[in-house]
Amino acid sequence: MKLTGRKSLFLGISLIMSFVGALCAGVMLGAGLNWGLFAVFASMAVLGSVWASKILNAVPDVGLIIKYNFPKDAGYYQKGKRKTTPVNDNDILYHLKMFLPFIQIGMFVFAAVLFSGGGKHQSHVVQKQIGFISFNDGQAELVIFDQSAYGSYADLRIYNSEAEHIESIHIRAEDATPHLDSIIGKDVYVCYHDFPGDDSILPYDRVLLGESLLEHDNLKFNYHFRNIK
Repeated sequence: MKLTGRKSLFLGISLIMSFVGALCAGVMLGAGLNWGLFAVFASMAVLGSVWASKILNAVPDVGLIIKYNFPKDAGYYQKGKRKTTPVNDNDILYHLKMFLPFIQIGMFVFAAVLFSGGGKHQSHVVQKQIGFISFNDGQAELVIFDQSAYGSYADLRIYNSEAEHIESIHIRAEDATPHLDSIIGKDVYVCYHDFPGDDSILPYDRVLLGESLLEHDNLKFNYHFRNIK
């Protein structure tokens, strides 16, 4: 079977759709950037694969080409017989037809793993201590996490006198940088400079993040947030 110029063009387009769609869908899944784009690229990969399969549907079953490297019988075999003719168009198209789904899956998994939570792009998160104080019962530190385009947040961590961790909270840091002022008894005082809004006293729902906000009634310390203009 030989592909005409038109079919060759369509096959090329369908393969590009298959490979680009699989790679980009893997990136979207691994990085979690946009689920809408993930659906678009996954659909592109599926449509490209189906289109390519239909074009290759008429390719005859010529069998896989297998190489044997035994010293006395080295060579290529096809359907159990020694292959004496050169590789032709049918050989190439048949192998493409057989391995296209596996190539797609491999590209998808490779991209997803490369851009997953453990991938290199996550190494851009920078951790920096911006505050540390000692109080009667222990120490506390304020650590900021810069996630580049994803913004920043801070961890306020409190330890007892034996450096054992007691409690941590996650607080906002993308609009204004927090400062750890003091700890008196069970009262922790944190201030922001030029926090958005006119409030001088910041309630928990303006500052705490994630589980710290959801579980604020169960916190061991009382946190006071001030906005200094």
